[in-house]
Amino acid sequence: MALAGTNAALQTSKLTRPRNGQVAGTDATVEAARPSLSSKLLAIIGLVVVFAAVRAGEAFFIPLAISIFLSYALSPLVTGLERWRLPRPIAAGIVMVIFVTAGASVVYRAGSDAVDLLELLPQAVEKVRESITIWQRSGANPLHHVQETAAELEKLASAAQANSSRIPPKPATPSAPAIDLRSMLVIGTGSAIVAAGQLISILFLTFFLLAAGYLFRRKLMHLVGPSLTRRKIALKILDDVHRLNQHYFAVLFVVNLGIGAAIGVAMYLIGVDRALVWAMGAAVLHTIPYLGGAAVAAAAALAAYIQLGNLWSALLAMGLVLAIVGVLGLGLQTWLLGRAVRMNAPAVFVSLLFWGMLWGAWGLLLAVPIMVAIKTACDHIEPLQRWGALLGK
Repeated sequence: MALAGTNAALQTSKLTRPRNGQVAGTDATVEAARPSLSSKLLAIIGLVVVFAAVRAGEAFFIPLAISIFLSYALSPLVTGLERWRLPRPIAAGIVMVIFVTAGASVVYRAGSDAVDLLELLPQAVEKVRESITIWQRSGANPLHHVQETAAELEKLASAAQANSSRIPPKPATPSAPAIDLRSMLVIGTGSAIVAAGQLISILFLTFFLLAAGYLFRRKLMHLVGPSLTRRKIALKILDDVHRLNQHYFAVLFVVNLGIGAAIGVAMYLIGVDRALVWAMGAAVLHTIPYLGGAAVAAAAALAAYIQLGNLWSALLAMGLVLAIVGVLGLGLQTWLLGRAVRMNAPAVFVSLLFWGMLWGAWGLLLAVPIMVAIKTACDHIEPLQRWGALLGK
């Protein structure tokens, strides 16, 4: 009897052990999941804080990002001059002088023609008003019924005002203060000074980055730590970011030259003056995705209407610009950028929306280089590789 009781107890304990082990394992899984959930929440909060800081400190981060990516774009020229036995600081100085001179000449030429175009703006408005007047008098006005409806509404409003004349009038509200032109001038001058200071800081920082060469890369290797694996990963990330951004700027340069040349030829063929200026302006403005092409199309329509004097010429100029930008900019450039930076088109578009919301036009300009750096880091850091796969092709 005692032996049978012992065997029964052993069988009972064996039956209950899996259940206890299962409960214990479930508890352990829950306990292990809790830190994972908290770490994810902390990561999300950290990202929100980082993006809020980037948004609040845009006056610092935008010039810094422009300088870094501009150094990526100009570094092949500096390296080429360095092969000719020139010291790197001298080569960087020569490249920066050429870059500033070319940019200033393009801005001066395009700016003077833009001023001439703005001076003709009142004439364009007057032509539009005359065209609308002639169109209304021609009898083929489809808005005639709308005008009749508006006249009837005015009659009803007059009758309602006559009925409400017995109600005592409300006390007059104080008029809005006049526009303080002096304050506006001071604010505008201050903004111009800030913009000039940021431009100078961008140029100087770009020169220092180009002249330093691999100095910051070596400093970053010391910052990573003594681990050989970490140093290899960090070096691979830096090399890939440098290479992919150079491919991006090369594609952007070639496509913008093609768009500028095509728009210049189109403006020349339809009879719009200053075709060379239109080519240079389109090549520069198309650097800003979407907004640049839209601005060129609107300006081309206005110039064609002023110079050629009819609406069809304006629509033709706008249509040609939009067609060129659509084929070369949205079609060819998107395909080439997808191959160069190894990112899918939806990820590129979403990044443009996000950084455009964050930094405006500068965000549109810097979105792709920033996302290239983020994707490259995700590809080489094991816990983030799934995010890199999400951004990749």
